[in-house]
Amino acid sequence: MKFNVPEKYADLYIKALSERKVQLENQIENFKREILEIENHISNLTSLSIFNEQHDYSEFEKKNLAYSKNWPWTRKIAYYQDFIGKLISSNEVVDYIIDNEPNLDKMKVRSSVSAALSNGTRSGKYTKFNDPTSASTYYAPSEWFDKSGQPLLEYLPQDLKKRLFER
Repeated sequence: MKFNVPEKYADLYIKALSERKVQLENQIENFKREILEIENHISNLTSLSIFNEQHDYSEFEKKNLAYSKNWPWTRKIAYYQDFIGKLISSNEVVDYIIDNEPNLDKMKVRSSVSAALSNGTRSGKYTKFNDPTSASTYYAPSEWFDKSGQPLLEYLPQDLKKRLFER
């Protein structure tokens, strides 16, 4: 950057540039602190038990275990998954939970189920499958998929099988 500044104003110009540089450096430090704060909030939120419930996603004893309103979201999802025995969509899970707990706010349930499925996918417990025929998304335990990421036929819902194999 080249400027023609008269000598009598050079000192003032240098002072103004130096002050501006300090202001920008302070803003950068504030942004860094804010980013660190956001990262801490995200870390704290994703470490909550609703996102990290440890249990076997496919081995519930249906006879001895009835649906419970007190379960965390992950367990409610796993219970429904085991009950159905097929790939599930988040909408199906939300509808099932609302059927069992009609007093819940459907938007909050949708948000919680979505977050739990996303975290389960990120952790590798669940695998996400995008239906190429309808743009629907399905989830299932990772062991229900082959090595190439395709769901095993025995776990496909009937309507999905029909759409995939009629093409």
